[in-house]
Amino acid sequence: MTINPKDNLPENYYNHFPLSDFFTFDIRPYTTVVRFDSEEAILREGDIPAFLYYLIEGRAKLFLSHENGRVSLINFLNAPCFIGEMELLGAQSAANGVTAITPCTCFAIRMNECKDQILNDVKFLRHLCLFLSRKAIGNTYNYSRNQAWPLEVRLANFILLTSCNEMYRERHTEVSEFLGVTYRHLLYVLADFVKRGILVKTEQGYHIQDSDALRKISEGH
Repeated sequence: MTINPKDNLPENYYNHFPLSDFFTFDIRPYTTVVRFDSEEAILREGDIPAFLYYLIEGRAKLFLSHENGRVSLINFLNAPCFIGEMELLGAQSAANGVTAITPCTCFAIRMNECKDQILNDVKFLRHLCLFLSRKAIGNTYNYSRNQAWPLEVRLANFILLTSCNEMYRERHTEVSEFLGVTYRHLLYVLADFVKRGILVKTEQGYHIQDSDALRKISEGH
């Protein structure tokens, strides 16, 4: 994680993402700009978050580890959105894991300095309710889409969502569980994408050779 000095918040970020519009008080003295590299942890699983993040650039994934060692993908986070809001509200005390898919830039609000003000700010709470409602609607839509479309379409969309710099590296076991298909069926469709020249298998994962074709498949064409 790279942190900008507290007195060096780039004005262009605030011009495009006016975080102050969410609050009745000046949030800027409690805020820094932080950057995470691809595959870097934004929230470490089990930790009590010190920051409420507002993702302004990039994509991240939310996951949960089980006692038997298995890992389940829960959701994907796209800018702009909050990260750590459930822990702020007390819905859960410790964080699920959040890892950057692409390089991510966030506003980081230092909770130890302003938590009481935030939790008593009606303007912010109204905005957060709207955010959580839209998030729930989006999750419902994604679940419905997973039931309605064939695996080829869902996997193409998943690859585009989770790839970085034209590379796809997700673990097959986690992906098959997230998409609700068998491991064997997942490998079959991946092999078909390779056969058609859409993907190229490498030691690091799968290189997206034909992003246009993959995007057309993801749109159901």
